[in-house]
Amino acid sequence: MTNMQHILIIEDDKTIAESIGFVLEKDSFSWAWHDNGYDSLDYLNDNQVDLVLLDVGLPDISGFDVLRKIRSKSNVPVVIISARDDEADQVLGLEGLGANAYITKPFSPRVIVAHVRAQLRNFRNNTEPKSKSKFGINEAMQRVLFQNHELILTPAEFKILSHLIKNPNRVHTREYLLKVIWDRPHGSDVKTINTHIKSIRKRLNEIDNSCEHIETIRGIGYSLIE
Repeated sequence: MTNMQHILIIEDDKTIAESIGFVLEKDSFSWAWHDNGYDSLDYLNDNQVDLVLLDVGLPDISGFDVLRKIRSKSNVPVVIISARDDEADQVLGLEGLGANAYITKPFSPRVIVAHVRAQLRNFRNNTEPKSKSKFGINEAMQRVLFQNHELILTPAEFKILSHLIKNPNRVHTREYLLKVIWDRPHGSDVKTINTHIKSIRKRLNEIDNSCEHIETIRGIGYSLIE
């Protein structure tokens, strides 16, 4: 339990909070829930929290006010979850108040967990000393270097891997990666992406099998870990 990353859910709807918490537990996170802003702020003052999932519409104070108070003391990642999809609210949350992501309801709890993982990786990468990327791309020759070794890739695999390299630590859906291959809507089955990723992983592991280089986000897609 001590190694689990701890998520605070600030959400006035118990059903939504528990559905998110259930999926978080399945993905080896611990979590706590508060249904109002003031209790949540007290909890943050007294406990170590790795990421906050924050609803805007709380019964006592606005989620935006909660975010202001959090940012006055901490740079903990905050993901807003809100039924308010107005552009002005999203700009305020992201640019004005420093939220790390803004997700509108309704949403899948599994998508929330994917965002949690991505934001935790980004936070870790932004706070740890930067190391040189393990990858290099030659667009003209359509070649990828991994730890100074050239990877033998098909044209489709090159497009997928180069896109992942340029956008590390982000979740990419299978549907989007299919568009990366074809540059336009195409009738191919998204399961094709699974086959390409399996082949790319094999090439990477032939050079370095000490860790997972491409993470599978169950039911959604993939993320390159840098």
